[in-house]
Amino acid sequence: MALKLYDVIRKDHQDKGEHDLDKEATLPAQPPRRPRIIEKTYIEESPRSRWKKIFIVGGALAFIVLLYLGGMIFVHAKVIVTQRQIPFSLLDTEVDVQNQNIADPGRLSFQTMVVTDSVTRQVFGSAMTTSTTKATGQAVIFNQYSTKSQTVRSGTTLTGANGEKYVTTATVSVPGYTGTGNKKTAGSATVAITAAGVGPAYNSDGTTFTISGWTGANSKTFYASSAGAITGGQNGAMHTLSDADKQQALATLQAALEEKLSRETSSQIPSNLITFPSLQFTAIDNNATVLQGNTIQFSATLKGTMVSYLVPRDGFEQAIAAKAISDHVYPDVSIPDLGGIHVTPMTALPTDPNGIPSSISLDVSGTGTIITNVPLDAVKQDVLGISRGSFMGALSGIQEIDTAQYSLFPFWAPYFPYKSDRITVEVK
Repeated sequence: MALKLYDVIRKDHQDKGEHDLDKEATLPAQPPRRPRIIEKTYIEESPRSRWKKIFIVGGALAFIVLLYLGGMIFVHAKVIVTQRQIPFSLLDTEVDVQNQNIADPGRLSFQTMVVTDSVTRQVFGSAMTTSTTKATGQAVIFNQYSTKSQTVRSGTTLTGANGEKYVTTATVSVPGYTGTGNKKTAGSATVAITAAGVGPAYNSDGTTFTISGWTGANSKTFYASSAGAITGGQNGAMHTLSDADKQQALATLQAALEEKLSRETSSQIPSNLITFPSLQFTAIDNNATVLQGNTIQFSATLKGTMVSYLVPRDGFEQAIAAKAISDHVYPDVSIPDLGGIHVTPMTALPTDPNGIPSSISLDVSGTGTIITNVPLDAVKQDVLGISRGSFMGALSGIQEIDTAQYSLFPFWAPYFPYKSDRITVEVK
């Protein structure tokens, strides 16, 4: 009987299955598997390893402690402060100032500065004139004659080494000499003199004189010498200027003289004093100017004096602050731009240095900014030894400070230094 392909394959699988069953039946029985237990072995730590760990941990702690102590002992601090700035405006505010010779302590005072100078320019004559003038100048009289003062009356004749005679125009007392022997120091006095006659013969660049009444040996111990040139003596036709040219020449000379006086005054004013244009006065001596000469080109000289009223800069700034700020008094202030302040004397100020008043009143107007100067030493004292967190509270009492910040070195230091020389304070 024929088998189908399906039956053949099935029979083949059955035969293999029976064979495998027979094989399994012949194998010995295997015991059931038990769970595997892994045992851990603990190794006891040696004493050497334990001390090594203690040493490492202890060293780290000691290093931290040393850093902390170093931050406390060797700390340096830097404090930067910003000063308070207060804008102000004044209008027609009166400020009283006293002469420094009588000023009360703490009061704003003033002093005067007197600068005298001259300018000389070459001019060309545009007219002719006849001149008969006397030379003038000054003489210094020396007294080695007596230890007592000697009087030389007005009109006393002085005879120059050039043979020309001059007369004194005022009475003068000449102090006696001091010292003895070869160390005598002569007393001296200055007096104005005028030539006894007209003409250029009396003009001199400098000469010595004998004094009427002191002749012979006395003329060597009581004598005179010219103080500068003796000029102005003229006689005859001279070159001069027309009236229009005179006015122009004087205006040119005056402008040059005022500029020179202002420049020289500014260079001599100490840095702690200040003045304003309205407190400076120039006096021009036009009468002493000679606008004539022997030739068509001659020299013209103009003399003048500038009197300046000066006030202490810090005192003036403090006075302005007192007027502008009514709710608080700052002991030290500054006003950087005083050029914005207009100062006008409320009364006429004399230009004569010998007639300076005891007090003056100033009208002050303008705007600016008041800077409150921080007392740096007070900042140092207030932060000595404080903790970081106490910084702002420690400086709260210094009202001149607007803002403040600090830095410590080393940066981990918990406290400010206990010594002021380790604290630096700067103004930003």
